[in-house]
Order: sequence, then C-alpha cells, then structure tokens
Amino acid sequence: WFAMPRLLCGLLLVVAAAAFAPPLAPPACPKASAVSRVGMQLASPQIAKPKVDIGHQLGTTQPEAGKPKVAKPKAAPKRKTQDDECPMYKVILLGDNDYEQSHVVTQITKLIPSISKEEGIRIFVEAQMTGSSVIIVCTEEHAEHYVQQLRRQQIYAKMEKDE
Repeated sequence: WFAMPRLLCGLLLVVAAAAFAPPLAPPACPKASAVSRVGMQLASPQIAKPKVDIGHQLGTTQPEAGKPKVAKPKAAPKRKTQDDECPMYKVILLGDNDYEQSHVVTQITKLIPSISKEEGIRIFVEAQMTGSSVIIVCTEEHAEHYVQQLRRQQIYAKMEKDE
C-alpha cells in the first residue's frame, strides 16, 4: 500500500518532465523527422470508427416483402484496344492457273494458324474462279508479314486497307 503513492508520484514526474522537456535538435534527414512524428502519434492511438453497422449481422437481411433483391451489374468503362486504333488490312490471294491446290492450301494453313484446311480449300477455289479471295483481315503489320511469307512460297497475294 505504501509503495503505490510513490509509484504514482514517480510516474507523474516522468510524464511532466517529458511534457516540459526542451525540443530535440531537428534531424538532418526529413524522413527521420517524419518517423519521429509518427512515433509520437503512436503514443496516443485513436480508435477508428467501424464502417459497418455492428447492430446488424451480415448476410441475414430479409428482402422487402414481394421484392427479391437482385444484384445489378456495374457497367465497366470500355477500354481502347490496339484494334480500335489501328486500321485493318485484308490479305488477298490472287488467282493463278500455275498454282497447285495442295501446295497453296498447305502453305496458307501453315502460315496463318486461324485458317482451317477446309477454309483454305474454299479460299483457293474462290481465287481461281473470281481472280482473288480474301484470306484474312488483320493489322497492317500482320498483313505485311503474311503477304511476304506467301510470296516466298511462290504464292501471290496482296494487301488492301479494309473499309
């Protein structure tokens, strides 16, 4: 019992000494100043208010009578892609009587992975009958690449800007 007042007096003296002590010299680094201020703030923390009403339990709310609750999807803003900004180009196979169907179809399906064998045959036949056939519509860079690769295989193709 006798030690209790002495302990309280000692604690009171320490708190008073800290409150009236002269300020320390400013630190050389501004970050150190921020750290010391944060340290001082942590000495007396404040309790944050909850953002949820604690009186109600989550997930147990009843929908209004006769009206079921339906979640409404939020419309996300449309993002611009490369295809939105880049002009598109058609790769056109030119018909030629010297073509061999198996060679042309094989090379088209090998160079352009999105083209199936059946579609390759259709493109070849259309090019032979009408003089030209659109193989694919893609960006300019891809179109140039496909035309160049087809020409290396002695298959004549051209590219045109898609409208």
